[in-house]
Parts: sequence; structure tokens; C-alpha cells
Amino acid sequence: MTAMADGQREPTNEDGPLFRSAYEHADAVDKAEDPAQRRRAWGGFLPRALVALAEGFLRDWMLIGAVLFSVIVGFIGGSSGDLPWIIGGVAAAVTGTALVLIAVARHWSFGRQWTVILGVFALQIVLMILFWRTH
Repeated sequence: MTAMADGQREPTNEDGPLFRSAYEHADAVDKAEDPAQRRRAWGGFLPRALVALAEGFLRDWMLIGAVLFSVIVGFIGGSSGDLPWIIGGVAAAVTGTALVLIAVARHWSFGRQWTVILGVFALQIVLMILFWRTH
């Protein structure tokens, strides 16, 4: 994170390419010298800002969903009454939750965060399907 003189910060790898693009186009709005140039700069900035905002909301909700799915798998495994499913479900829940929380707490890069989120989701969905097909 690079601190700027006015207290703002520049985008980092954690923010991702969509936010970085919006940030760069916001700078073009600030540096526009005439009204026509400013309108073009706003036209470049607004769509990028909306996409970056949408991605940020999606990533936040997916983080919550990945943790929720992990808790559900832990509950399914823990209440199954079958020792292998109890161990597997609880281990998958703890591992999935820990991975998501570590990715966020350690400010992993944009790509790594998405990889962890999608990987945890995929693992938990597979475990739920396997459980329902075998029980």
C-alpha cells in the first residue's frame, strides 16, 4: 500500500485490476483541462467504477457464502452419525473457513482470493452432493 500526500492510497494487488482501472480513469477526470475532455474522462471512469464496485460486492458476498457453506458442511458432517463423515465434514469446514479468513486477513492478491473462494465453494458443494448421494 502506497500512502499519498493527501492521505489516500493507491490500489494494491488485493484491490485487483478492475479497481486499478477505475482508479486510473478517475485520475484522468481530475486532470481533464476542458469540459469536453472531462466528459470523455467521466465516460471512461463511470462504467469501470460500477464494474469495480459490483466485483467488490460480489467478492464480499462470495466470501460470506464460502464461510457459510463451510459451516453447513461441518454441520452436515457433524450430525451425520458416521465417523468418517464427521471427521471429513468438520475438517472441511475448519479448513475452508481458515483458508478464506487467512486470504482476507493477510491481504492476498485479487487472483488468490478468488481462487480460494471458488475452491472452497467447489469443495463444499462436492462434499454436500457426495453426502446426499450416499445417505
